[in-house]
Amino acid sequence: MKWIGKISKSDLIMASAAFAWGFSYIFMKLGLASMAPLQLGFMRFAIAFPVLLLIFRKKVIPNRIELRYSMLLGLFIFSLTAFYNFGLKTTEASTAGFLAGTTVAMVPLIQGFLSRKIPKEKTLFCVLFAFGGIAVMSLSQNFSIAGGAWLCIGGAVSYAIQIVITSRALNRCRALTIAVWQLGFAALYCGISSFLFETASYALPLPGWGAVLGLALLSSAYGYVAQTIAQKKVTPERIGFLYALEPVFCAILAFLFFHEIMSLREIIGAVLIVISIVFG
Repeated sequence: MKWIGKISKSDLIMASAAFAWGFSYIFMKLGLASMAPLQLGFMRFAIAFPVLLLIFRKKVIPNRIELRYSMLLGLFIFSLTAFYNFGLKTTEASTAGFLAGTTVAMVPLIQGFLSRKIPKEKTLFCVLFAFGGIAVMSLSQNFSIAGGAWLCIGGAVSYAIQIVITSRALNRCRALTIAVWQLGFAALYCGISSFLFETASYALPLPGWGAVLGLALLSSAYGYVAQTIAQKKVTPERIGFLYALEPVFCAILAFLFFHEIMSLREIIGAVLIVISIVFG
């Protein structure tokens, strides 16, 4: 099988990050049962950042350019986290995972817009399939999209932008440094927003703390560092395609943990999204 030889170490690292993020929807769903959305985001990043800082210490002292990029990347991580956390309050984890997978279609569009180049016909074809899948999964009987689905789509857009900016940042910054500090700024943004707009309580039940630690250590500390390191040698478009493994992992995990079974309409939409991924 010739294609096996084309799988690089960076591909495998990014695939492992997608697996870690597949768990994130399970952890978020569990965490949202006992805490507010922005509080959950703050706690996951407020734990992940100092843990990484302690592990790598002198290796991640940032310069001015790295701090600027980290501030910007942290803003989009905050944005996608807020979108997904609020969206998951009214959307099943498996559906949210597949809607998040549409990042695969959005990355080449954003990349093409910034570089002022029209994407290839095959890419545009896959984008149409992806958005067709979104419509089938998200549209209700009166042809409107539920608020939770819109929020999940907003999260996918935010992550696509984060991927593209990360690719540009790596031309001037050390991967590990921005990977760590972007989480610190995401914690700052989530913390300020939670303080301003939520009434947070930190007297959490055991499942709540388990969800926070899972999000912090697996989905954040490992997931974002793995993505940034992989992206040193992989194009933004390739990162987007590999990230699309995440909704597959998410659907499997949602079935195992929450016994979520997708409807026929949602399966058809998911198939269209997977087609866009496979041929993209």
